[in-house]
Amino acid sequence: MNRRKFIQLATTLLSSSASIQSNAIGASDCVETIYAGDAAKARSISFDERSLIIDGKRCLLISGEMHYPRSTRDMWPQLLDRSKALGVNCISTYVFWNVHEPERDRYDFTGGRDLAHFLQLCQERELLAFLRVGPYCCAEWNFGGFPSYLRDEPNIELRTMNNPYLDRVEKYFDRLAEEIRPYLAPNGGPVAMIQVENEYANVAKRYGEAGQEYLRWIVNLAERVGFKIIPTTTCEGGASGSIETLNGNDIPPERAAGFRLKHPKEPMIWSELYPGWYDTWGHPRHTGRDGRELATCILEFLAEGGAGWNYYMWHGGTNFGRDSMYLQTTSYDFTAPLDEYGRCTPKGEYLGQLHKKLVEHRLILLEGNRTSENVTMNFQKTTWTRGFQRLELLVNRGKEPQTDASGCSVSPGGACLRSGDGDYIFHTDQIDATKGPAHDATKWNDISPPLMWSAWHEPLPPQRDRASIVRSSEPIEQLKLTKDKTDYCWYSTTINTWKGEELLAIPYGGDFLYVYVDGELVSQSVAPLLENRGFIVPSGSNQPMVVADQNESSKTDGYRHQFNLSGMKPGRHRLEILATAIGMVKGDWQITAPMNMERKGIWNGVLLDGDSLNTEWFNIPFLYGEKIHIATGPERQKWLKVPEIAKPLTWYRATFNLSDNELAHDSDYRIDAAGLWKGSLFVNGHAIGRYWLIGARDSEADPTQSHYHVPSVWLKRTNVLIVFEENAVIPSKVRFQRRLFSA
Repeated sequence: MNRRKFIQLATTLLSSSASIQSNAIGASDCVETIYAGDAAKARSISFDERSLIIDGKRCLLISGEMHYPRSTRDMWPQLLDRSKALGVNCISTYVFWNVHEPERDRYDFTGGRDLAHFLQLCQERELLAFLRVGPYCCAEWNFGGFPSYLRDEPNIELRTMNNPYLDRVEKYFDRLAEEIRPYLAPNGGPVAMIQVENEYANVAKRYGEAGQEYLRWIVNLAERVGFKIIPTTTCEGGASGSIETLNGNDIPPERAAGFRLKHPKEPMIWSELYPGWYDTWGHPRHTGRDGRELATCILEFLAEGGAGWNYYMWHGGTNFGRDSMYLQTTSYDFTAPLDEYGRCTPKGEYLGQLHKKLVEHRLILLEGNRTSENVTMNFQKTTWTRGFQRLELLVNRGKEPQTDASGCSVSPGGACLRSGDGDYIFHTDQIDATKGPAHDATKWNDISPPLMWSAWHEPLPPQRDRASIVRSSEPIEQLKLTKDKTDYCWYSTTINTWKGEELLAIPYGGDFLYVYVDGELVSQSVAPLLENRGFIVPSGSNQPMVVADQNESSKTDGYRHQFNLSGMKPGRHRLEILATAIGMVKGDWQITAPMNMERKGIWNGVLLDGDSLNTEWFNIPFLYGEKIHIATGPERQKWLKVPEIAKPLTWYRATFNLSDNELAHDSDYRIDAAGLWKGSLFVNGHAIGRYWLIGARDSEADPTQSHYHVPSVWLKRTNVLIVFEENAVIPSKVRFQRRLFSA
């Protein structure tokens, strides 16, 4: 019997009898002594229905999520220091598979991917760590954290009992465990919990019993590689042998009661508490939730027996380069307590005050006898008693102010935590949730003088070398050619027309397309695009289309593009279509199919006036500028004067200087991309990310994202800013800006 069959058999046998152990097993039970860390710092991690227990003491978990690849390595210490100063005692992070295995069997844990260093920094600050290792993460990250190569593994289906998929997961977990095991708490490290998989309930209907077997398999794989010396969790869809956690804007009483019935011996942990939400191109920016609302939700959660929560996100950061999911903006600010640049916000200051008070009273909250009663309708009072100690919490769920017999008044949506003698410990109405830290008054200023630009024009397909061309009888789906190493792929052919206007249709294409006729840009896709576009393949295909949850729509034309080609003379014309990807999907529901069916470019033919274009196609992956590393490598090309009339597909270059004194200041930097439309930004060879100055659906004058974070560590005395612009605009309004904090 091989190892795979043995693990599958063990999973089947264990699933019927496995139960969560309320005491962490010793390191010697699962892990060889060579994995031991600092024995003097070793901690025992256990739990019961009330809380996590660390070294025999109950822990009120106050966790903040930040993803180390969404900030730079030099930012990590300050992010952790600011988090601890605001009362966070645990740092949660996803471990993205595609970050650490960017190509098949090539692993990378160096530089900004150095998970061990990030955990060591947590350890030095006595911060716990909660690792969410996937293999599927979601997180608005490219392909949900899966390596793009998985899509093309023969006969693969992701997130279910599929041997090609399980083989790759097992190999990755074996390698990942080598990095993580020394940092598990019983081995002397900070890692107190590990989550496997993520929100499986969103797709469970699609995979049926095979999906449930897969969940059991992944929990048992975590045990085999040595993770189960600490509690293993799953969220929103669990399996025996793991703590199932909760996600959501709030955890109302009826949901908490349902959890208690289902999991009477587990602590109730809120693994994703949302202080805001993410943004997608072409849709309005989210304004987020204020600290007062979050504080009330947390206090209400504690009143239902909550043991700890994790802010998703605590620090959102930036989706550098091409790391974001389909349609996700480069900014991942999330209106989080620490902003995109790592600075504390008013929300962070407010929550920091709450954390301090809750930690001071953690023992009575976690160990006290708890009773609840309704003072009036929608006005609940919860009381904790522990010996001579007493706490009372009033929560107003109504729409009018409420006052109890003692005279304590609570406004709608508010809460008041007080001691047994009536002294206020934390009252949501008596602390200003809008009062901000000093940097709120700090202004962004342009770095002068204005940027001076030069240009280099991207060649069209006829100017490309033959070696870059792949010939075919119909367009080849883009990812088969690019392996997701670029956003761009050309499709070129010839057409014959007999009238002045033609209708060009692409039934299934993605994401955003430009149409050129005889070298001139004549049309482009209509925006905004939908985050959940519907069926990615025609109905009636061999792949069964199972709508797994409410996020999946019944749209059948989410990938259809139509272009009116007018003004052409009868005869033969050169047709070129530039397909631009905007990130791979993060989950099944975006394409109403398993994630391995993700596609880009053109994958179901092209129609001209309703007839298939059965001509010879020339497929050309990558821009030529990418092939010669124009933005990231040494300069070899000649930059020209910016033309008076803008041309699409142009690379622009500008330089700016910073003095040693300026570089020494505590400053944040950003690019104001005013006047641009869509493309990519680079500074000193570093990929800042995609930009798209598309207006939100309700306001064309208000782009979803206008400013783009440039980490200070990427700057030097003489700096090079490169812009690749897809449309015919000139970057004359672009500004490089600084926010200064010290003189």
